[in-house]
Amino acid sequence: MKLIIVFVFTAIYFTPVLACYNESHVNKSGKQTKRVEPMALFYNEPDKAEAKSFLAKYNLTALKTYDKEIQSDIAVNLGYLGRYQEALDILKKLQAAHPEDYTIAANLGTTYELLGKNELALQFIKKGLQLNPESHEGSEWVHVKILEAKIKMAGAPDWIYNNRVLGTGVKFDSKEAETLNDMAWDVEYQLQERVPFTPFPDALLANVFDELGDLYATQQSVELAYIAYDFALRNDSSDHFGVKAKMEALKPVLKENKIPVPSWKEHYYNRKLDKIQAEIKDEANEQVRNPEKVKDTTEGKTEITDRYPGRNKELEARNRRNNLILAGSIILAGFAAIFIYTRLKKQKSR
Repeated sequence: MKLIIVFVFTAIYFTPVLACYNESHVNKSGKQTKRVEPMALFYNEPDKAEAKSFLAKYNLTALKTYDKEIQSDIAVNLGYLGRYQEALDILKKLQAAHPEDYTIAANLGTTYELLGKNELALQFIKKGLQLNPESHEGSEWVHVKILEAKIKMAGAPDWIYNNRVLGTGVKFDSKEAETLNDMAWDVEYQLQERVPFTPFPDALLANVFDELGDLYATQQSVELAYIAYDFALRNDSSDHFGVKAKMEALKPVLKENKIPVPSWKEHYYNRKLDKIQAEIKDEANEQVRNPEKVKDTTEGKTEITDRYPGRNKELEARNRRNNLILAGSIILAGFAAIFIYTRLKKQKSR
């Protein structure tokens, strides 16, 4: 019976992590707004440990024995490890054999970009967008704009300081508009994928974060706008885009709404943060093994999460992939524990 109680408690404990949250925010005009997701988190590099784990499952000298989806995924994970030429060789062959496959075209375009071949990258990203306009939640237009900007910068490096990369039309004093609000989500989505491949400083990223800041400030959230401007400043300490003045202009709104002045650091992590999940899982397993320590292990989880700044947003923002895996593991462990406990009890009663 104790094990059943522990299992139910553990399932309940993790259920809120899987829920859909609504965060309250305020935009620059003072209007209360809602977001169904916290701001995306950005990492300093791709998930290399996961990539190595994935590649270990396959024989890379026998790629033809796998279907096109597996081969494409192998190329992607090679890319995560910086093995771009190997990834390119795989994807070029796949694209020649499957020219109408969106995933292959998009992956090939991204690989060309990582190799610095932006014209070819743009060609295949556009092809992918043509094949699947709704890819990446309809945000691939951002990728196209960034590649076009890179090509222009190749001929005129100062172009980036005199033009806006995305060309959304937003300004620091823009009115609310549904299209601008939707664009903010698209830009955020694309940056979450781009930042791990882009070391600081980077003028193009500074430009895009500045534009995202304006989208946030006017449409969604002064808090998130401040963070975006802070990211822009981190990527361009000379402040070519004038974000310092915008940050100062937002401070009275933050103060009026009792919002602590945020920082880009709250949304930028290295991959070591993933350690938190392993620690929480160990605590959950301890609950199953020692039901009498439920209170202690619950406090243990709180102590673990309290050690990480921005912890709640971190857990909410990962598309819930890792949380679903963790919850599923706990549920399976709970059923297994109940099954073993019941069998042992029956054996003792004989």
